Amino acid sequence: MAKGAKEKPDSPQPAKSSCVPEQLKEEVAQEVIAVIRQEFLFSGPLPPPQILAQYDATVPNGAERIMAMAEKQSEHRRRLEAKVIDTDARNSLLGVIFAFVLGLATVVSGAFVAVKGYQWPGAILGSAGLVGLVSAFI
Repeated sequence: MAKGAKEKPDSPQPAKSSCVPEQLKEEVAQEVIAVIRQEFLFSGPLPPPQILAQYDATVPNGAERIMAMAEKQSEHRRRLEAKVIDTDARNSLLGVIFAFVLGLATVVSGAFVAVKGYQWPGAILGSAGLVGLVSAFI
Protein backbone atom coordinates (compact mmCIF):
# COMPACT_ATOMS: atom_id res chain seq x y z
CA MET A 1 0.00 0.00 0.00
CA ALA A 2 1.24 3.50 -0.79
CA LYS A 3 2.55 5.77 1.89
CA GLY A 4 -0.20 7.97 3.43
CA ALA A 5 -3.04 5.99 1.85
CA LYS A 6 -5.76 5.00 4.21
CA GLU A 7 -6.75 1.43 4.45
CA LYS A 8 -10.48 0.74 3.89
CA PRO A 9 -12.10 -1.46 6.45
CA ASP A 10 -13.31 -4.72 5.07
CA SER A 11 -17.00 -4.62 4.17
CA PRO A 12 -19.10 -7.11 6.08
CA GLN A 13 -19.29 -10.48 4.39
CA PRO A 14 -22.58 -12.38 4.37
CA ALA A 15 -22.57 -15.36 6.68
CA LYS A 16 -21.86 -18.60 4.96
CA SER A 17 -24.60 -21.15 5.15
CA SER A 18 -22.19 -23.61 6.63
CA CYS A 19 -21.92 -21.36 9.73
CA VAL A 20 -25.56 -21.99 10.73
CA PRO A 21 -26.19 -25.46 12.11
CA GLU A 22 -28.76 -27.53 10.21
CA GLN A 23 -30.88 -28.12 13.34
CA LEU A 24 -31.23 -24.34 13.89
CA LYS A 25 -32.20 -23.83 10.24
CA GLU A 26 -34.99 -26.39 10.60
CA GLU A 27 -36.28 -24.84 13.86
CA VAL A 28 -36.38 -21.35 12.33
CA ALA A 29 -38.12 -22.67 9.23
CA GLN A 30 -40.72 -24.46 11.37
CA GLU A 31 -41.37 -21.34 13.44
CA VAL A 32 -41.79 -19.17 10.36
CA ILE A 33 -44.19 -21.66 8.84
CA ALA A 34 -46.15 -21.90 12.10
CA VAL A 35 -47.02 -18.17 12.19
CA ILE A 36 -50.38 -17.95 10.43
CA ARG A 37 -53.00 -15.33 11.02
CA GLN A 38 -56.62 -16.01 10.26
CA GLU A 39 -59.42 -13.47 10.54
CA PHE A 40 -63.18 -13.87 10.26
CA LEU A 41 -65.42 -10.88 9.83
CA PHE A 42 -69.16 -11.03 10.26
CA SER A 43 -71.85 -8.58 11.24
CA GLY A 44 -74.98 -9.17 13.21
CA PRO A 45 -75.77 -10.61 16.60
CA LEU A 46 -74.74 -14.17 15.74
CA PRO A 47 -71.61 -15.67 14.18
CA PRO A 48 -71.93 -17.89 11.09
CA PRO A 49 -72.98 -21.52 11.65
CA GLN A 50 -69.44 -22.83 11.08
CA ILE A 51 -68.12 -20.74 13.96
CA LEU A 52 -71.09 -21.71 16.14
CA ALA A 53 -70.23 -25.36 15.48
CA GLN A 54 -66.65 -24.67 16.55
CA TYR A 55 -67.91 -23.06 19.77
CA ASP A 56 -70.08 -26.11 20.37
CA ALA A 57 -67.06 -28.37 19.89
CA THR A 58 -64.92 -26.24 22.24
CA VAL A 59 -67.38 -25.28 24.99
CA PRO A 60 -70.08 -27.69 26.14
CA ASN A 61 -73.41 -26.44 24.78
CA GLY A 62 -71.59 -23.31 23.52
CA ALA A 63 -73.75 -22.66 20.46
CA GLU A 64 -76.95 -22.91 22.51
CA ARG A 65 -75.55 -20.49 25.08
CA ILE A 66 -74.63 -17.99 22.35
CA MET A 67 -78.12 -18.29 20.81
CA ALA A 68 -79.74 -17.74 24.23
CA MET A 69 -77.53 -14.69 24.83
CA ALA A 70 -78.50 -13.21 21.43
CA GLU A 71 -82.20 -13.84 22.12
CA LYS A 72 -81.98 -12.17 25.54
CA GLN A 73 -80.16 -9.16 24.08
CA SER A 74 -82.72 -8.85 21.29
CA GLU A 75 -85.63 -8.99 23.75
CA HIS A 76 -83.91 -6.44 25.99
CA ARG A 77 -83.45 -4.07 23.04
CA ARG A 78 -87.13 -4.42 22.05
CA ARG A 79 -88.25 -3.66 25.62
CA LEU A 80 -86.05 -0.55 25.73
CA GLU A 81 -87.36 0.65 22.36
CA ALA A 82 -90.96 0.14 23.51
CA LYS A 83 -90.21 2.08 26.70
CA VAL A 84 -88.69 4.94 24.70
CA ILE A 85 -91.73 5.08 22.41
CA ASP A 86 -94.13 5.09 25.38
CA THR A 87 -92.11 7.80 27.13
CA ASP A 88 -92.00 9.96 23.99
CA ALA A 89 -95.78 9.65 23.54
CA ARG A 90 -96.38 10.56 27.20
CA ASN A 91 -94.04 13.55 26.99
CA SER A 92 -95.75 14.76 23.83
CA LEU A 93 -99.19 14.49 25.47
CA LEU A 94 -97.99 16.29 28.61
CA GLY A 95 -96.50 19.05 26.45
CA VAL A 96 -99.82 19.59 24.68
CA ILE A 97 -101.75 19.58 27.98
CA PHE A 98 -99.39 22.06 29.65
CA ALA A 99 -99.41 24.31 26.57
CA PHE A 100 -103.22 24.31 26.64
CA VAL A 101 -103.35 25.09 30.37
CA LEU A 102 -100.78 27.88 30.02
CA GLY A 103 -102.54 29.38 26.98
CA LEU A 104 -105.93 29.18 28.68
CA ALA A 105 -104.52 30.79 31.83
CA THR A 106 -103.08 33.61 29.72
CA VAL A 107 -106.42 34.21 27.94
CA VAL A 108 -108.32 34.16 31.27
CA SER A 109 -105.74 36.52 32.81
CA GLY A 110 -106.10 38.88 29.84
CA ALA A 111 -109.88 38.87 30.23
CA PHE A 112 -109.57 39.52 33.97
CA VAL A 113 -107.18 42.45 33.38
CA ALA A 114 -109.53 43.88 30.71
CA VAL A 115 -112.55 43.63 33.05
CA LYS A 116 -110.60 45.48 35.76
CA GLY A 117 -110.31 48.49 33.46
CA TYR A 118 -107.03 47.89 31.60
CA GLN A 119 -108.37 47.04 28.15
CA TRP A 120 -105.15 47.39 26.13
CA PRO A 121 -102.93 45.30 28.43
CA GLY A 122 -105.75 42.76 28.78
CA ALA A 123 -106.17 42.58 24.99
CA ILE A 124 -102.42 42.11 24.47
CA LEU A 125 -102.21 39.44 27.18
CA GLY A 126 -105.31 37.63 25.90
CA SER A 127 -104.11 37.80 22.29
CA ALA A 128 -100.72 36.36 23.24
CA GLY A 129 -102.45 33.48 25.01
CA LEU A 130 -104.75 32.90 22.04
CA VAL A 131 -101.79 32.85 19.63
CA GLY A 132 -100.06 30.36 21.93
CA LEU A 133 -103.13 28.11 21.98
CA VAL A 134 -103.54 28.21 18.23
CA SER A 135 -99.86 27.51 17.56
CA ALA A 136 -99.84 24.59 20.03
CA PHE A 137 -102.66 22.80 18.24
CA ILE A 138 -101.75 23.55 14.63
